[in-house]
Amino acid sequence: MDALRFLAALAVVAFHLTGINPGWEGRAPAETDTLGRWAAYGAMGVPLFFVISGFVVLMTAWGRDVPHFVASRIGRLFPAYWVAVGIAAVFAFVLWPAGSVSEGVAPTKGDALVNLTMLQGAFGVRDLDGAFWTLWTEARFYVLVAVLVVVGITRRRVLAFAALWPLAGAMAQQAGQPLVATVLIADYSPYFAGGMLLYLLHRCGHDLLTWLLVGMQALFALHFALGYYPVALTRATGWATSGTLVAVVSTACFGLVALVTLTRVNRVGARWMTTLGALTYPLYLVHEKLGYFVIHLLAGRTSAWLVLAAALAAPLALAVLVHRAVERPLGLRLRTAVLTALRRDEAPEPTRAPAVAGPAVPAPAEAVAVAVATGETPLTTSARRPVTHPVPMHAGSRSTAQFPAVHRSPSTRGPAATGPVGRPAVPTTSSSARHSAVLDS
Repeated sequence: MDALRFLAALAVVAFHLTGINPGWEGRAPAETDTLGRWAAYGAMGVPLFFVISGFVVLMTAWGRDVPHFVASRIGRLFPAYWVAVGIAAVFAFVLWPAGSVSEGVAPTKGDALVNLTMLQGAFGVRDLDGAFWTLWTEARFYVLVAVLVVVGITRRRVLAFAALWPLAGAMAQQAGQPLVATVLIADYSPYFAGGMLLYLLHRCGHDLLTWLLVGMQALFALHFALGYYPVALTRATGWATSGTLVAVVSTACFGLVALVTLTRVNRVGARWMTTLGALTYPLYLVHEKLGYFVIHLLAGRTSAWLVLAAALAAPLALAVLVHRAVERPLGLRLRTAVLTALRRDEAPEPTRAPAVAGPAVPAPAEAVAVAVATGETPLTTSARRPVTHPVPMHAGSRSTAQFPAVHRSPSTRGPAATGPVGRPAVPTTSSSARHSAVLDS
């Protein structure tokens, strides 16, 4: 999963650097056309991110409460994001203001301040960096998952949620209800829902219903992709876009996540994969402004291929720095601080009264062992019956200490919880998915 995340980020970077951008002051040089025509489909690395997010976020939310989930999301996203906003502000207001002008409009310092919240999309404030738009989409998904956490996450509820959520969003869009459609992420919801369903298959085992729902989400996503990406990619690159390739890539977003989580591929793990997964988020955040600026500085002075190599190497180096100097030391601290603040008003657990000391009472299994050793039966051995020790009672209270404790034999306990076809309810998580969960927890 880590390597797949990095490939998705790299695809988006390639799309941005080889398409129409302010660094080239238009289209990339003709000598890079061969790469650029294919890299255009790298824009669909974003839907792949959303499928992965549906899988990993449900994994990290399962079994947690709302404070823990909220704290984990804030600690994971904001440290690197705040640094990225600062970097984008430096380019927008100091180093290269012309590179931040879009459609004749330049960002304001007020826009930059609102961007620090990651909620600029709710206020109609433009993103200081073009890559930030996906974070507003992710934030809405987190809110929906938090609601699911409040209700209680179970397999049946996730199935119902993943099946009905995209339908509700599409119906709201068709009915002209933009607020509801925005909250429900009507356009990209099938990708998130598909990722959630794939996690159910990973956790609970394969079944026909869940696979049918995954297929349904893939079809919903295909309908959106064919209506949006051919037009958007042609506008962003200047090249005609193949609807067939768009359909293949959209479907592959689900197939690739299924491949790396539900087959033997999920057993493949290496330290370098974990490292790449850790660099994915900071690379995505910082690549656009810095990459465009490098192109702006070097374009026309050397080979276009060297320019592209430098425009990729600089964001990669900065991503390593952000990960090591910001995400590692600050992520856990912020998460802990938020969790402490959210739990501050919770009522402390009631203090239990100390147990009254008395003679040890053997459990039924122990009594049987005694009977075997002595030839006596537990029922006829009065000397082995538990001795009660009444304790003083407060006025108006009733003591239960006069009665012997009832010990339950292990044989009377219910069977261990199992999943479908005797499979454990919580299977061992693959190394790849576990690394992603650690990074996103």
